[in-house]
Amino acid sequence: MTRTRARWATAGLAVTALTGLSACSAGDAPGTGTPDAAAGPVTIEVWGWNAETGQQIVDAFNEAQDDVTVEYVLQASNVATQTNFQNAMEAGSGVPCLVQGFAPLTTMVVNGWAQDITEQVEGSADLYNEGALAAAQVDGKYYGLPSGSDGQFYIVNQEPFEKYDVEVPTTWDEFVEAGRELGAHGVDITNLAGEDPSSLMNLAQQAGAEWFAIDGDQWVVNFTDDGTLAAADVFQQLIDEDLVSNQTYMDKPALLEYFDSGKMASVTTQWWSLSGYQVGFTDSAGDWAAHPIPQFADAAEPVTPGRTLPSFVPEGCENPDAVMAYTDWLTTPEAVEAGRNEETGAVSFPTQIQDPSPYVEEVIPKDFFADEKAAGEEIVAAQEQVIGKFELGPNYDAWFPELQDQWGKAVAGKITLEEALTAVEEFVASDLESKDISYTVAD
Repeated sequence: MTRTRARWATAGLAVTALTGLSACSAGDAPGTGTPDAAAGPVTIEVWGWNAETGQQIVDAFNEAQDDVTVEYVLQASNVATQTNFQNAMEAGSGVPCLVQGFAPLTTMVVNGWAQDITEQVEGSADLYNEGALAAAQVDGKYYGLPSGSDGQFYIVNQEPFEKYDVEVPTTWDEFVEAGRELGAHGVDITNLAGEDPSSLMNLAQQAGAEWFAIDGDQWVVNFTDDGTLAAADVFQQLIDEDLVSNQTYMDKPALLEYFDSGKMASVTTQWWSLSGYQVGFTDSAGDWAAHPIPQFADAAEPVTPGRTLPSFVPEGCENPDAVMAYTDWLTTPEAVEAGRNEETGAVSFPTQIQDPSPYVEEVIPKDFFADEKAAGEEIVAAQEQVIGKFELGPNYDAWFPELQDQWGKAVAGKITLEEALTAVEEFVASDLESKDISYTVAD
């Protein structure tokens, strides 16, 4: 079914007129991204909600060089950022030069909010890994800043694997089989929360699925391609055979207590979850080991799921070069150190750079892994293999709640995952139709 419409639109957000925007910095040479030598350094405004270290990072950058001055405007949250940004764009004034990503990059593009910064990013591409670069693109052009997608890796509680002589899986077929072997002893292979379909999204991304693609002036929608159905089949077997738990993420203490109990054998995760596990896993601390995430048996090469919401340069900012200079500086050791939390002593793992290995020790919780060195190697390897790119379409705000609802029904055994995905695809098509957005549903 094909619909040919004249325009694209967004995920429930109003398209903003961009004419007449004022410049977002002072002292600029008109129409250029470089400062006027007579006027002094370029000043750019950066919006974000990093209340812990955002300002100290900016202060360190401003002290490190004299060409660009960054003013950090702290936002209350990502939701507040979205509201304030929309208001600024509609008013045509007070528009910043860099905004922390608060929605899928395609939303920024189809709204006309994010400017094409391909020239700037390509000039610095060698600083970033492939996943970070992929995440910053829409339809082959850079509309976002290279952003680290937190690559997933696989952690297992070695105690049940060793106790019941089960091999740690390297493929998803082996994962299901390990679930059967452990399930015979009352141990779940993993947890699938009924309100959180991210596991399905991650596995579909890893399998090469493409729920949304761009073809000329229209979207191509496909929630039932081969990759998605391969991912769904893994989970369908686990659900049908009752090999997983369904602990909610809404009750974190109960969730962590269950993970720590030895009744759940493994979970896919990201580096930033580890500190929570360290606090919550009191009984099983020291029993966990990190491994590569299982792969599909027919994969040409190992790949790791991972997505992010890239920061972007709004239309109306006349200094994308200055933004790129700041973004590039964030890859330096000085910038990483500047981001150290003064209370906890923690640093943010720079997932966007080519080689984050010098920093991985900082994010490994002490006494959690049986082999901390091996765990660090797996975290770095996950970043090297992270996909980064997974289009979420022009109406993500509309369809994601529908996916949550359908996923919950499937996890509860009320419908199959294929039925759930078909329902979501039909919802997407109906929503795009109602919004007069050009699309086609792939066969």
